[in-house]
Amino acid sequence: MPPDTAMTPIAEAALADLKTPPAAAAPPPAAASPKDGGNRRGGSVFVVDFHRDGNSAEHRTFGWSGQEESHVWSLGSESGLRLPPRLDGTPLTIEADFAIPTGRYGLRSAVVRVFANDRLIGSAAVIGWTRLRCDIPEGQIAPGEPINLRFEHPCFVRMDFMDLGHDDRPLGLCLYAVRIYPPWMKQAMERFSPKLVEGKLVQAPAPAPFGEPAEPALYRFGDADPGRSLLRQGWLRDPHGDAWADDRVCTADLPAPVRTGQYLARITLSPLYIRSFMAFQRINILLSGAVIGQYRIGVDTSLAIPLPPELSEPGGVLSFSFALPDGLPMHPFNPGQKPNFLSFLLDSIEILPLPQRHAALARIRDDDITPPGPIATSDRFLDETVDQLPDAIKAALGVEMAMILQHFESLGDNCSFGLAQRKGGCEVLGLLRFGNTPLKSLMIALDDEFRATSDKAELNLGLPDGPTGEYCLYADRYGIRWHTNVHGGTLDEATVFAQQTMRLGYLRRKFYEAMRAGRKIVTISRAEPRKHPIPLAFAGERELWEEKPERLRFAEVLPLFLRLNEYGTNTLLYLTRCSYNRRPGVVELLAPGVMRGYVDDFVILPDPNNGDHATWLRIAANAWLLDQGPNASFRKTAAS
Repeated sequence: MPPDTAMTPIAEAALADLKTPPAAAAPPPAAASPKDGGNRRGGSVFVVDFHRDGNSAEHRTFGWSGQEESHVWSLGSESGLRLPPRLDGTPLTIEADFAIPTGRYGLRSAVVRVFANDRLIGSAAVIGWTRLRCDIPEGQIAPGEPINLRFEHPCFVRMDFMDLGHDDRPLGLCLYAVRIYPPWMKQAMERFSPKLVEGKLVQAPAPAPFGEPAEPALYRFGDADPGRSLLRQGWLRDPHGDAWADDRVCTADLPAPVRTGQYLARITLSPLYIRSFMAFQRINILLSGAVIGQYRIGVDTSLAIPLPPELSEPGGVLSFSFALPDGLPMHPFNPGQKPNFLSFLLDSIEILPLPQRHAALARIRDDDITPPGPIATSDRFLDETVDQLPDAIKAALGVEMAMILQHFESLGDNCSFGLAQRKGGCEVLGLLRFGNTPLKSLMIALDDEFRATSDKAELNLGLPDGPTGEYCLYADRYGIRWHTNVHGGTLDEATVFAQQTMRLGYLRRKFYEAMRAGRKIVTISRAEPRKHPIPLAFAGERELWEEKPERLRFAEVLPLFLRLNEYGTNTLLYLTRCSYNRRPGVVELLAPGVMRGYVDDFVILPDPNNGDHATWLRIAANAWLLDQGPNASFRKTAAS
């Protein structure tokens, strides 16, 4: 194909056999007038050629790698092309020739969605080399309006992460050509367009609207659990009956929901950890042979991963597989062991429905390969000192810092944000403001609606730092600890317990009142190291290890966001250490209702004279700006 065939006409003679023959007894046509020329069935082809000598560089806009000999790779979750304006509003067909990353470990498919001027025109699950066709209906693009094509490829892959080579790019589609022509020319394009060997032709329909999804379904995989029969290749039972991944590829087949909709798979697992030389496991998660997440995990966690609806049928099977390049043979540590190849313990997989009002969340993939791009960013007030910040914020926004801080409800996992509120002149009542609340414990408590906080039999009081230390209140059912600001020797234990349990019951009621009222910005972080048991201790390993906190991921906080929004319209702000060249204090809006803030250090001291809370004030001001601005539509839509 010529490298630049812009608007090349197809010869009428060459297509004569594809046209509808005239009626046998049709009378001769009358003399044509100038306007009759517009009724002739004609057309032209516009080609974007991704070869080294082609014209694609003129039309590529975002999401592309460098030029290669015969193609260009798209990168990450989406890429774009800008094509010349239409002369009229007649229908068009978009035809794209591309390949996808494939290889061992079951990597064989991907999902592709095509948008024209931000309207979805088709989506498909594809395998190998593909020719994908999508139709643009008549009138969708106005005459004179450029055509902006956007390709979504949520199943992008870093091949080195799967030990499938050394390519560290997040590869989406390998594009060879994109063609645009009138729909009636499809047969002609089959005849005159070059076609690669074993090419596949896919006509991509636009997805039908989703109904309300089905109820959640939870599958556990212990010896006594019914879910154990759903595990297929590559699993091992330990003496406790738990399921360990025991191969380079492990598979599980779960029932697909019976109704169409958008769903999440919440996968709870614990990786094998050997402190001396294996601090994490690379875990690649695939559905029907398409990558849906690539993670580097060193702690037990739950990951809520969107399931592309193109990869399963209602009432069919969800075919999960886990590609595990870092699994470790156990027999070298203990000659009595069988030659097992372990990587992680699978606790459960829960299939969760995603309500239609939160459908935008399904398009975010935040794994350990590439971060999701924000839809808005606020990076103001980053250079003022802690003493200058309140006045600078009041002058710019017309609001006192203390009033801004009142919009926030801290859920943990430590007291840093609560202390920042205090130092910023804001004392608010909060159930978990001065609690130590790991995310896993928080989810257990929310599922239970914190009922244990109203039952004295479920609570106990302790002095962890000695007789004169601070009393702490514990709810063992949740694994949550509350600071009391009361020290030993000031009051007797019975009085402290009675006061604190009464206070806790009151704060529980206030918490749910605030969640139902909505308009809260709820904060969550992962900051404090903790001690964990080592699942399998060999070669002199200790029985406990101290966690090095990992970056808090969107996939981990997504279930928390959905849970909180069952009560009212609340925004979730999760905090993570600075990365991706972000400065401390910057806040990003990732999707309607979900923000990510960056801190340089999670430590903040109670000393009011220590000005170590500047970053937290910056985060609060920037989050408040996003909540009042780009996030306002989320609040209006959710409230309605």
